[in-house]
Amino acid sequence: MRVSWLTPFLVLVASAATLDRVAVVVGKDVLTEGEVEEEARLEGFTASAAPDLSPARRREAADRLVDQQLIRHEMEISHYEPPRPEEAGEMLSNFRRQHFRSDAEFRAALEKFGLSEEQLKQYFRWQLATLRFTDARFRPGGPEPARQSADRAAPESPLPAPKNNGSPASPGQQSADRAAPSTSASANGDVDTLLDAWLKQARSTTRIEFKKEAFQ
Repeated sequence: MRVSWLTPFLVLVASAATLDRVAVVVGKDVLTEGEVEEEARLEGFTASAAPDLSPARRREAADRLVDQQLIRHEMEISHYEPPRPEEAGEMLSNFRRQHFRSDAEFRAALEKFGLSEEQLKQYFRWQLATLRFTDARFRPGGPEPARQSADRAAPESPLPAPKNNGSPASPGQQSADRAAPSTSASANGDVDTLLDAWLKQARSTTRIEFKKEAFQ
């Protein structure tokens, strides 16, 4: 299981997680059914969609989590500095102002999706972290995140960054999404292309097993 600053992003209730069945194996790590369902809820909530935990949506969520786990591993060995919690709090505040007319409406929507405010804040923090990590590694001319020489055991695997897998970005996420004035559309395209290539390669060299019973 994940044991870093990224852990709270997807699992906030340890006692519940211990009862979860394994949904996906990624290398030596496991993703539980609870994590998959939470990812599906968070994605639906930020995309202003209806709650949907169908097998198809859970499988899509599991695919996103596989990519995130690969990225998370690289962040950890790169000793990546996470965004400050208050930055995620600001993104959450912006999202709430843009999507809900009142605090009561916001909290009712959270309850409808079975989410907490803290889960949503950690979701935004992860989005911001991966966007920054992507730019730091893949933007043309950008610096590579520091890595210890001992961590370069797999030179064929360049450092990665996050992918939304076609899911709509929330307004709060968009506010942090490659917002530097020097950013061009072409550069963003290069970043995404390099990320896609890395994820494809990382998947091909990592044991990834989806448990069929978790997606029925």
